[in-house]
Amino acid sequence: METVLRLARETSQSVKLAYVCGAYVLAATLFIPETFFSVFNQMPVLRFLVFIPPLLLPGLFLAALFNQPRLPLSFIRGKLQARGVGATCIVIVLVISTAAFTAFKHEYANWVPFFADHFLANLDHALHFGDPWRYAQSFFPAALSEPLYVLYAQLWFAQVVGAVLVAAFLEDRYARERYLSAFAATVIVLGSVVRVAGSSSGPIFYDRMFGGARFGDLIVSLQSSASGQRILGISDYLYASYSTDTSVLGTGISAMPSMHVALAVLNAIFAASLNRWAGILAWAYAAAILFGSVYFGWHYALDGYISIAAAIIAWKMFSKAPATS
Repeated sequence: METVLRLARETSQSVKLAYVCGAYVLAATLFIPETFFSVFNQMPVLRFLVFIPPLLLPGLFLAALFNQPRLPLSFIRGKLQARGVGATCIVIVLVISTAAFTAFKHEYANWVPFFADHFLANLDHALHFGDPWRYAQSFFPAALSEPLYVLYAQLWFAQVVGAVLVAAFLEDRYARERYLSAFAATVIVLGSVVRVAGSSSGPIFYDRMFGGARFGDLIVSLQSSASGQRILGISDYLYASYSTDTSVLGTGISAMPSMHVALAVLNAIFAASLNRWAGILAWAYAAAILFGSVYFGWHYALDGYISIAAAIIAWKMFSKAPATS
């Protein structure tokens, strides 16, 4: 037993994290193999390989200019030699785990009906003395909805991958493992436990799921702008997948929790831990994501609040620095 405990202590957090992600993927392959492999086969793996270097190289170049401005290429070469293999492994785990997350997200709608929408919509209205989406659209100029759409729908995935890449190339093992562990905890716990406990579809799907026209004004408002029409197009894509039980890339409907908000907040905390100005920009982006999630009707404001709290808790869970021998 003593030997087992010693080996457990000596096992790095990265290896433990790999085991957790492996178990998560294994669960998907065992319990929902058809959905998992359907999603994985649709994932543009080659596109990932083409997409990631444009994110990576500018980041390494900026880091080189900041840390070693006279010899930037030497800095980049050293980073690739020191962390290239490890970073590649992290990206591979990210891609495969994303397929598992998407597969589970699709299946949860079949396993657990959307039972929490009425409660969340009513509580959202009561706490804010009205529907938060109405306030958001009243106070925010319609002309700025296009940039908000770009931030929410187009740049979100890039900032998630970018943050993972930054962590993957950090030489500070504690900082790297803390972020990746918090990232995995946020995705798995929020995407599974909280998703099931608060199963809901969100304002944009409310009337389609339950009938009536409670959020009819939201849909009309979205139809009046080009960005809103694109948002509705995405919702049609997701609803078609849900109603036909067809797993497609990006599949799954879930309001509670908001992974957009949770990961944007986690990345803001992470960025602030590395650099003050990066943290300020990341927190501004996280605020835009929270606002956009309500403005476009994807989420109740409560979804964002719960996701913010969860991201902070996940970060604090891994705040203890490893003991040094």
